[in-house]
Amino acid sequence: MTYRGSMPHGHGSGFNGQSQYPQVPQASQAQAQGQVVNNGYDAWGNPQYQPYPTAVFAPVSYPNHNPNHNQSPLPHSHNVLQQSHQQLPQQNINYQFQAYDPSFDQRPPQPSPQNHINPHAMPQPGQQPEWQHMPPPMSMSMSMPSPSYQSPQSQLPQLLPQPQPQPQSQSQYHQQHGNHQLHQRQQQNLQRSVPSHANSPVAGQSPQMAPQFVHNPGNRHVSTSARMGHASPMSASPRLSSHGIKRSPSVGSARSPAPTPGLLPHHADTNSLLICLAEEFFSKARAQTVSVVDDIDAQSLHEYQKLVATGLGCLEVVLENTKLAPRLEAKVRFRYASILCEETNNVMEAETALTKGITLCERNRFTDLKYAMHFLQIKLLFSQQKVKAAMIAVDGRIRDAEVVKHFPWVYAFRFLKTSMYLQSANPSETHALENLKAITALANQRNDRAIFKVASLLEGLSLLKTMKDDAIVRIQACIAQALKYQLEDSVRIPQVDALAYMLDLACSLQQKSVQAIMQKLKCLQDHIDNALTNKSWQSVNAEVLLPIEKCGQVVISQDTSAVLRPGPDDASYDYLVMSFWSKLEAYAVSYTYSGLALLYQNPRHDKRIFKLWQEASTQLQRAGVKLQGLPNSLPDAITRADRQREWKCYLNILLGLHFATHTRWADVKQCVVELETNVKPPLEGIVVLYSKYLAGVYHQGTGDLRTASSIFGNRIFSLGDNNGSNSSSKTTELDVSILATFNRIWIMQHPDYKDDHLTQELLGQLHPLCNEHPNLEIRTAYNLVLAAVQTNPPTPMTAVKAYISTVLNNSQHLGNVQLLSIALNVMRAKLFQSIVGDQALKSAKAASNQAKRSGNTLWMSVADGMLAQSYDVQGQSLDARKAWEDATQYARQAFDMMRSESSV
Repeated sequence: MTYRGSMPHGHGSGFNGQSQYPQVPQASQAQAQGQVVNNGYDAWGNPQYQPYPTAVFAPVSYPNHNPNHNQSPLPHSHNVLQQSHQQLPQQNINYQFQAYDPSFDQRPPQPSPQNHINPHAMPQPGQQPEWQHMPPPMSMSMSMPSPSYQSPQSQLPQLLPQPQPQPQSQSQYHQQHGNHQLHQRQQQNLQRSVPSHANSPVAGQSPQMAPQFVHNPGNRHVSTSARMGHASPMSASPRLSSHGIKRSPSVGSARSPAPTPGLLPHHADTNSLLICLAEEFFSKARAQTVSVVDDIDAQSLHEYQKLVATGLGCLEVVLENTKLAPRLEAKVRFRYASILCEETNNVMEAETALTKGITLCERNRFTDLKYAMHFLQIKLLFSQQKVKAAMIAVDGRIRDAEVVKHFPWVYAFRFLKTSMYLQSANPSETHALENLKAITALANQRNDRAIFKVASLLEGLSLLKTMKDDAIVRIQACIAQALKYQLEDSVRIPQVDALAYMLDLACSLQQKSVQAIMQKLKCLQDHIDNALTNKSWQSVNAEVLLPIEKCGQVVISQDTSAVLRPGPDDASYDYLVMSFWSKLEAYAVSYTYSGLALLYQNPRHDKRIFKLWQEASTQLQRAGVKLQGLPNSLPDAITRADRQREWKCYLNILLGLHFATHTRWADVKQCVVELETNVKPPLEGIVVLYSKYLAGVYHQGTGDLRTASSIFGNRIFSLGDNNGSNSSSKTTELDVSILATFNRIWIMQHPDYKDDHLTQELLGQLHPLCNEHPNLEIRTAYNLVLAAVQTNPPTPMTAVKAYISTVLNNSQHLGNVQLLSIALNVMRAKLFQSIVGDQALKSAKAASNQAKRSGNTLWMSVADGMLAQSYDVQGQSLDARKAWEDATQYARQAFDMMRSESSV
């Protein structure tokens, strides 16, 4: 604080002109010097900082905040207040405070009025006030304060000396001044006024704010003219308390040009209040994200954006203050930039805030905040599709952290780099796998077992997306590597263990090993059942804390809790925070995978499969956007809602395809209608292909071959665009296109849609894609198509027998009853048509039995019809008649299902 001369020990600009400055004896001066800190000044007259004794702010993690501050009242304040009420008369008393003027010391003494009201501050009869504030509303039971702030026009230039009141006794002065202290202290914490009256000789041009009336049930005498003085350019000190300060006898009538610190704005409390208000606005806005995303309308969206904009405005006001503490300024800039990145499209403002914050952190050596800001800056670059710039930036941060051995941030930046590789438009699994291997090597070196386990599982998950030739073997190696430390307590994390069981089951599903599938499904279900009572895994919290060894330097704090979180003080580890999956999400995934696994069970329980998938859909509907944890912002909630809608579309596709195998066309139509409603932008890619494919299956199954042929002939199912594509994102799309081409070839076997040239062309496109396809089921279906279709020229019989033999062997290995029944019927039609003998009859009976096991009434009708023909050729007319009646009954049931679907 810069000032000239010594600060007066009097009332300064808060003096009301009712008493003179008492002369303090030497003993009193010595006593006052022992209590100078309590009065706001030290022994040399320099002001000392004192926070507001009754300030109460919201509990946020910012400096100068004590949540229990308001619980300890000032000593003897209650007694002083009671004594003041007993001595003051029962009327409204308005205190008027004037700035100290040198002419006060030369005014002649004048007796003070009995009610302690300054007569010069009262309006005179017949004089009109210059302007008047409208007092705030209050209850009728409260008496209104008298308008002592109205200054007559004749008294505006208060430049002449005023009559000086008579000196009062020392005790009476302190008693009156103690009452005045209490009123002023209460109002300074509740209002912020613009300095001085119009009749003040120091600042006569200052505007005046409306007085704030605060209801106090214990005190009816409320001051309406309390105010703060202008902050002089020569003084930058925070607001100080000047109550009870006695004026030094050495100070003359010449007053220092620096205003009294007690009337300056309290910058620290103002900034804390604005920061608390901003956090309140953000919290209220984010509490509305779930309701807003469910039903987005203009009004709710406007309210949400208004709350966020108001919170950002509060932070902007704080950042405009040039006297913030460096740590507080860095935290505010970080918070400001994070809200801009999450809620707005103001990229330039966010980059500017982060750049200034990083510079500030480097200047003051705030290593933790600097890393956190770099982390956010890289995510901002990646969100703008600046992938190359983001990769260069993250590589630089990794090198810097490795040089100074800040290994926790090396983990954080490497995991971020992996996620960017996998989420980019052209994902590069090779670079992602190299990065994950670097994480496992570093974690193994530092004995961070949890990091080692998670990195190994993520490596296996990345390999599962590629599904190359040796993918399954490499995935199993990753799982075995992750389970190497399963007996250690630091790696017993239920979320991570659930991922290991899920990945192991997915490998078995790809291998089509029925016995292994059932065994691993039981392990997964047991783990999920045990997680019901595990309180460390919350239902709607998607965060997982991975313990890591503490670093020797302070690079982790509460301000980096979104990425790295400090551990307990007595522990030897900190935490790496990752967004994993919540318990509800894990349940929904386990229900989905369990239904897929039960498809290979022999005998198959279709009702249980339907129940599992419907339960997964119910979980999605019940949890809403909270399925993957509470959203952080409205864009995050919208993204989660889109992901949830996409997941529900996949469940409808599974249900629809399974209903189609049982000729339940009414249920298939319901799934198709729901998909048409939910599959809309921004959903695209695989889910669109699957929904179109299910619609084509529905029209083909109900006999609308024209619509089905137009759907399967759509360009989105074209095989030419996918030839030679090695991208993992195109693998599933290629599989769906292959299935659509199979259905298209089957439709062209009908005489009305026969096209030999197009059939040969499509078979030529399928050959390089399906002959060595990694999925055994697609290879089996391709051989079945080659054995069944009629081409020109026709396929040799030896080739047909080879195709049928391959289909039968693969179907038995897969345990796929549907493919096995179709293969037996094709074999009966191709090899034993009108053939007399036991082999032909056995083939027809086997086809009929497998068709009944599949539950498809259409294929049951076809199989029993061919069995009737075989009986008729053998001369067994009674058996032929019975088989024909069964075939007719099954055909009638299939047509009834089609007619009931048409009436829906």
